[in-house]
Amino acid sequence: MTQRDDPDLLADLRAPNAEHDGVFWHGDQRLMVFDADAASRANAENFADLTLPDRFVDRVRGRRSPAVSWRQVRSLWLSRMRVLSEENRLRELTDRMAAILDHRRDQHVDFAWLAHEVTFRALVPVVLDGLSTSDQAWLSRDAIAKLTRLDAGPGGQTRRQRWESVVAQLHVGRVVRAELRRRTRHGRTRIDLTQPIVDRLLPSLGPDRAVEAVTTVLTAIAGPPGAVAGCLMYELAKRPEWAATLTEEFASGPAELLHRTGTRSAPTAHQFVKEVLRMWSAPLLMTRSARVPLTIRGHRLAVGRHFLVSPYLVNHDERHWSDPDVFDPNRWSAGAAHRPPGGNHYVPFGWAPTACIGAGLGSIQLVLLTYLLCTRFRLELRAPDAARVSLGAVPRPLDFDGWVRRREPARTKAA
Repeated sequence: MTQRDDPDLLADLRAPNAEHDGVFWHGDQRLMVFDADAASRANAENFADLTLPDRFVDRVRGRRSPAVSWRQVRSLWLSRMRVLSEENRLRELTDRMAAILDHRRDQHVDFAWLAHEVTFRALVPVVLDGLSTSDQAWLSRDAIAKLTRLDAGPGGQTRRQRWESVVAQLHVGRVVRAELRRRTRHGRTRIDLTQPIVDRLLPSLGPDRAVEAVTTVLTAIAGPPGAVAGCLMYELAKRPEWAATLTEEFASGPAELLHRTGTRSAPTAHQFVKEVLRMWSAPLLMTRSARVPLTIRGHRLAVGRHFLVSPYLVNHDERHWSDPDVFDPNRWSAGAAHRPPGGNHYVPFGWAPTACIGAGLGSIQLVLLTYLLCTRFRLELRAPDAARVSLGAVPRPLDFDGWVRRREPARTKAA
């Protein structure tokens, strides 16, 4: 999976993880919680009463803000996600991804970075629609700065990179705040995740907490979605037999059928995407601070102590998965000899109550990206044999560069 000289963030954790069945101390300060059920229970208990932090003005004045539960915010967002997953919205999402791929066509590109660009820029209007080109550029600069920080080597970021990151982050806050002001003062409305905040929660949240809620989602779409999309591109490029199978499936119907039915009209592509999500879950590790006293399989954590969870290791647990390090989309087919385990053993989007609100749309976006790469575009690798995946903060293909080429239009059957 990785070459010996490639980074593997989990290298020192794999042996003790197997020895202690997924729950063990790493050093004196951090508890590793890599067992599926233990991680699920710890996450649920730790975030059962999660609320947004107090408003800045209230912190300055030494008083408490009106409590707003993250469950309430998530409920509003999940309702809006159903609207954002409707046929016309999926068509717009596909068109945005296609436009970015077409813009990069015939240029030499790093496909891992291209995947981040395609997913992030296509998802921005889902979170915050109606921005000017210059405002969108600041959001992209902030996303690039965050990704650069994740991708920094042993020496970390340079002073210039750190300064550029701070500047971009400040500008994003300004952009979000200005858009909230436009919507409240001028009655402007959009079909995005920001609008429910404006319509339902702004008075109790206050401007600074509303900005924080929106920027939290912008940060979420800047990392893991692009990392998984890069690995999807990698698997398509390295497995021509699967690319051919998926191309044949997509040829059986037009894109409109995908937009109308989501993943149902492309079951093989959905299996392929689910296996990419399992095989290359991102991020590899997530640090959690105990908000309440926790006891995790006999290990006690006081408030403020840290524990780590890993969707990647849960999705590769050989106690529950057959050949977990083998990429095999057929494991998701109805007739598979070894069916995937249910419950908490497949968690590419994390655990409740903090699981990704965009899990459904994220899966559909990956299917739509697969459609584009099998019907309208193709990836031409500079050095096919050199490409591989490293395990840093997120799984990242290395030496995975080349050109996006346009395919000849394929004939499709009527819907």
